[in-house]
Amino acid sequence: MRGIAALLVVLFHLTLSAPEAHYGFELGVTGVDLFFIISGFVILMTVQKAKHWTDFVVSRISRIYPTYWACVTFTAILLLLTQHSPWLWFIWKYGINMTMFQVYLHVPDIDGPYWTMIIEMLFYIFMLGLLVTKKLNRVEAICTGLLLPVFYYGRYLGTMHPKAQQLLGTYLPLINHFPLFFAGILFYKIRFEGPRLWRYGLLALCFAVQLILFRVGGRSAGVLSFTQYVGMLACYFTLFLLYVHNLLGFIVNKVTLFLGAISYSLYLIHQYLCLNILLPFAMGKLHMNLLCASFFFALPIVLGLAYGIHIWIEKPAMESIRAWYKSRKLKLSAG
Repeated sequence: MRGIAALLVVLFHLTLSAPEAHYGFELGVTGVDLFFIISGFVILMTVQKAKHWTDFVVSRISRIYPTYWACVTFTAILLLLTQHSPWLWFIWKYGINMTMFQVYLHVPDIDGPYWTMIIEMLFYIFMLGLLVTKKLNRVEAICTGLLLPVFYYGRYLGTMHPKAQQLLGTYLPLINHFPLFFAGILFYKIRFEGPRLWRYGLLALCFAVQLILFRVGGRSAGVLSFTQYVGMLACYFTLFLLYVHNLLGFIVNKVTLFLGAISYSLYLIHQYLCLNILLPFAMGKLHMNLLCASFFFALPIVLGLAYGIHIWIEKPAMESIRAWYKSRKLKLSAG
């Protein structure tokens, strides 16, 4: 599913602002919604396996930062070669982007997809807080309690205090997608702790609250109608319902497994490279139409590049960091 989500986002960006977007590619803007549901599922699984809070921190750092640093650096080099910016500003922008927390320093993202990374980081911090305070066993109750203020934020705050809603959405962007992460948590609980009627009720509530947030946060409202968004969100919830009931095995094949493996690097690396370099070159110099340039030129190149990052950076760095951490833990326990 992660591979499908990444491909949806890539296809959306490849046809962005073009008539071809209306062939259905515009629906790919919701791929990030699927990513967030997957994160809720996977991060609960990860944090439950952690014996100490540092296990979770190292797991997340080793998973996301080396690949992110490589992609930020790659795109920064492209920007340096294709745009003219003051050196000091460029270095500052690059350095701050390497942290993932650029929104808090009012520094723009170097590439479009990075806006979701701070949302993921805030969710990790939230789950880390539950782990440290030993409240993980109450995650469903806590998240249910948080749905009420999220509902108020989406339904009423904009009318009563629009500036407060804007500030919350900017500096606590997790609030715009929190029901999706909670849905992933509920799917995990259904899959591994058993289906309960109240869990399905909470899933329906997550679905409803996320629809209320449609015009408040995220990017879908600028591209899709409300009806289209409802349909795509229903598809994602249905996919997960099939999965938790062992009915989704038919999507597993070499292609989806490959896309899943490279999904993170593919998501991070594709936008600026495709929209500002590959597509203009293919359409201008090679005289290809947009669809041919997208599917037969830009897409193969970014798939190959993402695979290279996965093989030569993502996997080795993750294995190296985790091996170092395991060795350090053994030395400390032995000492």
